[in-house]
Amino acid sequence: MRLLLITGTPGTGKTTVSKKIINNVYGRLISLNEIILNKNLYESYDKDRETYVINHEKLYQYLIKKINEIEKLNFKFLIIEGHFADIVPNNFIDIVVVLRTHPDELYKRLKSRNYSESKIKENIQAEILGNSANFIFEKKLKKPIYEIDTTDLEIEELYKIVINIMNEKETIEKHQFGKIDWIKKLDNQDRLKDFF
Repeated sequence: MRLLLITGTPGTGKTTVSKKIINNVYGRLISLNEIILNKNLYESYDKDRETYVINHEKLYQYLIKKINEIEKLNFKFLIIEGHFADIVPNNFIDIVVVLRTHPDELYKRLKSRNYSESKIKENIQAEILGNSANFIFEKKLKKPIYEIDTTDLEIEELYKIVINIMNEKETIEKHQFGKIDWIKKLDNQDRLKDFF
């Protein structure tokens, strides 16, 4: 079984593309947000930030147990998706896909989800700073890491790219990790102050 980690800021397309993929390949999907809520793997709810505070130890233990259970079922793939997917232990990971979205587009997507302005701002700042990408980088993985700009991609296009990555038909150079730099792009447009 190969484990594909899909991570990125909320609104970049993780859950949508993961569900589409899992409906078309022989595998299982773990959506971290769902299991945290369904299995009560959180400590509290932070009203100011409008989010649950994860119990990292409980989530970590649950993931190890679940991955080992799924491994025994002989699926071809296990996809784990979430914006804090870096919690997955390195030894289980085979491929990582980090989804990125331009802050202007991300604003539209999060607004359509009825996120509050403060929650939108927090997530856009995280995307500009590349938090999800940085967390993956800090893991020092010796596995392929792909970074995909989903800004102008339809879900079908993103699906095809990720399927090709899973089937080793997509070159890493095309989606080389570290190429997306919103800070530089926004700074060149003198727009960083719009978001901070």
